[in-house]
Amino acid sequence: MEIRHTGGVSGPDPIQPHRISASRFRPAAGQPPRTDRADISENAQLLAKLRDVPPIREEKVAALRALIASGQYETPERIAGAVEKLLAELSE
Repeated sequence: MEIRHTGGVSGPDPIQPHRISASRFRPAAGQPPRTDRADISENAQLLAKLRDVPPIREEKVAALRALIASGQYETPERIAGAVEKLLAELSE
């Protein structure tokens, strides 16, 4: 069998890249430029602060545990002071 014509069907068309005009991304005259914005939740902000907490000093923890076990640590003044310091650090 011999084929002489393609019946009007041409070969594949070349692929042309789709070009997007840069003017689509520029603001119109008199309008402020577009900007990206990210809102960070209060929980995420708190978690970021907690990552900056210094490492635990084991020797200090052991000394405080001994004071607590002996009943010499838990005074109303010390508890109030600890709460105030903690709240101050978290509100920074």
